[in-house]
Amino acid sequence: MDHEGSKFEVSILRRKAEELLKNNQKKPGAGLSEVEILKLIHEIEVHQIELELQNEELKVAKDRAIELASEKYAELYDFAPSGYFTLSKDGEIIDLNIEASKMLGKERAGLIKSRLGFFVSDDTKHNFNNFLKNIFAGNEKETCLVTLLTNDDLPMFVHLTGISTKNKVQCLVNVADITKLIEAENLIRDLSLIATQTDNLVIITDAKGAIEYVNNAFEKLTEYTLEEVEGKKPGSFLQGPETNPENKAAFSRALVKRKAFTQEILNYTRSGKKYWVSISINPVFNNNGKLEKFIAIEQDITERKEGELQREFEHQDKEALINSTNDLIWSIKNDFTLIAANKAFLNLMKRTTNYEFIKGDNILATNLFTEDDIDYCKNQYQKALLGESFILETEMNENPKSGSKFFETNFNPIYVNSEVVGVACFARDITEYKRNKEALIKYNKKLQTAQEIAKLGYWELNLKTRKLFWSDEVYTIWEKDKDKFELTLESFIATIYPEDRPGFHELMKDARQGKKHIETKYRIQLKNGSLKWILESGNFIKPGKDQPIHYEGTVQDITSQKEFESKILDANRKLRSLTSHLQTIQEEERINIAREIHDELGQQLTGIKLDASWIKNKCKIHFKEEEERMDRLINNINTTINNVRKIATNLRPGVLDDLGLEAAIEWQAAQFEEQTGISSLFKTSNVLDNYDKTVNTAVYRIFQEALTNVTRHANASKVIIELYEKNSILVLEVADNGKGIWETKKDKIQSLGITGMKERAIMIDGTFSIKKRKEGGTIVRLSVPLLNLKSQN
Repeated sequence: MDHEGSKFEVSILRRKAEELLKNNQKKPGAGLSEVEILKLIHEIEVHQIELELQNEELKVAKDRAIELASEKYAELYDFAPSGYFTLSKDGEIIDLNIEASKMLGKERAGLIKSRLGFFVSDDTKHNFNNFLKNIFAGNEKETCLVTLLTNDDLPMFVHLTGISTKNKVQCLVNVADITKLIEAENLIRDLSLIATQTDNLVIITDAKGAIEYVNNAFEKLTEYTLEEVEGKKPGSFLQGPETNPENKAAFSRALVKRKAFTQEILNYTRSGKKYWVSISINPVFNNNGKLEKFIAIEQDITERKEGELQREFEHQDKEALINSTNDLIWSIKNDFTLIAANKAFLNLMKRTTNYEFIKGDNILATNLFTEDDIDYCKNQYQKALLGESFILETEMNENPKSGSKFFETNFNPIYVNSEVVGVACFARDITEYKRNKEALIKYNKKLQTAQEIAKLGYWELNLKTRKLFWSDEVYTIWEKDKDKFELTLESFIATIYPEDRPGFHELMKDARQGKKHIETKYRIQLKNGSLKWILESGNFIKPGKDQPIHYEGTVQDITSQKEFESKILDANRKLRSLTSHLQTIQEEERINIAREIHDELGQQLTGIKLDASWIKNKCKIHFKEEEERMDRLINNINTTINNVRKIATNLRPGVLDDLGLEAAIEWQAAQFEEQTGISSLFKTSNVLDNYDKTVNTAVYRIFQEALTNVTRHANASKVIIELYEKNSILVLEVADNGKGIWETKKDKIQSLGITGMKERAIMIDGTFSIKKRKEGGTIVRLSVPLLNLKSQN
């Protein structure tokens, strides 16, 4: 019970007691006696005294409690972990605690009555003045940021919180040092700038690994934007089918342990492109040690990893190549112990020694080889250990049944810091090469003999350097001494007969233009003035890289062949002359026979017909059979007369001699259509009628043979005949729409008709051709210069 309450209760009790006493005096014999009432009043007075004593004690206790609380407050004020200042309205320091004096770097007593604004930087002093003004203006609490200049001249960023006292003449200001916070914010700002500008990928996640931030480099490489990945875990979309599962597990373990972690991993972009990164992950803890974030810095190492993979592939590829070859590859140290070897070498050693060599074995072990073999091999290795590189051909009798094998071995010293520490060896089986070489030598001897017999020589020409090479047989053909004749392209051309040099220069022009195959014939003039005919042919050799552009070919002495050809041509000329003469005689004989048949036999048959008709008309015919026989006789005579005329016409059509070539061709075409039923169209223009008799005959006979071929072979329904002059050339063309002639059938024996047409064309200096038409059928074409066609009569 407090002092006021106790006093109130005692006064109430006393007043009631006095009321009881008055009532009791008015009503005698009722209730309490006077003594009892007096006793009660006494007790009340005693109780009142006790209460007053208790109230005095309580007052003393209260004053003591207030004193202790003040002492406690002063203690808390002095030893508070943050700075406290008690300031007046003008900023004078009335009191401050220990931490505040430490902030300013001066003794506490020396700061009393100094102004706090003196320690505020000029750029934040305005903030401080407004801060004080607002506190005493009646605001319950005011805050601001200022910079304090400490005793060591280092700026201190502080946060001020102030409240005024009840009398509004002082204020209490709390000072919180936020220098580290500001520095951290500046650091974060700098890091943010770096993250924006760096080529490395920056990822910030929360404590659970969900993405909060990615920089531009991340977006550029992965093709994901921050909006797309925010809140997701990187592993949920960056890793793919070829990402190593162990790398994923290592990430999970590191995140659980909350430790810094570095690893290389294969990731995938949004479009599925693979890339490699080196990731450094660092956990970020707050002041209480609680995990707040993970910061991951990723460096794109795709190019390096691809290079490593390529080098690994090349290493494995080289190893595979080394082991896939049948050549022997091995290396030894200077103590003859094995460093490395391929399978071919190890297999050979096992076959010859029945021992499986491994790295570190002595390859000259005395229990595996003879003393002579060891001495021989040791001498070779020691030569290489002295710094000499050399090639050695050796013979090995591995299997008596298959005979000896030959190897070509390369010995090369291995240097480390300019010191020979071992020998690298490469050996290839040259048994087949040696056999082929021996066979080639024999073949070359045979080839040389064949070239001598065939008078065939070999040459090469480098078009760039103009360097010329001759085989021995070429010198023999040219009758030149190989040791004395200075072979150049110019000296070679000088041996060509002057009349043939222009043709050879055209050949060289084709060669310089890269013509694949060249061939020519020319004469060379020997020292004694005699001539030789040469057939030269060459092929363009397509060069490989760094190889010269050149031709290679052969020359052959064809002098005897040319002489033989000359004789054959002379014989052909004589034969053609004889053939022409025979054909001329044949045509003349045909003319005579046709004339005699027409004139003699025709006239006689006409006379017989007249006599038979006279007899029929003059004699009396008694029977019908006699009349029929006379009619048959006259009809037979008429048929015989027609046959005689036809034979005479076939032997030599009179129209050819009487009306000329054009009329004869037109008549023959009409006869052809009538006899075969094949439609014939004849076109002519600018044709003369005074060509030589020989020409008329040859052209007409060729035309006849062409129509015969159409009838026999073409299976045609239409023939187009053209006879015209153009550019002083007489042209005959016979085209059909049949099945066409096959090239392979032209030269068969059955094509003697074609051969005859060609010979007749040659007799009149014409050109003859027979071809299959593109649109179907065959076309025969004869062209003869007009100078040889016009009649010389």
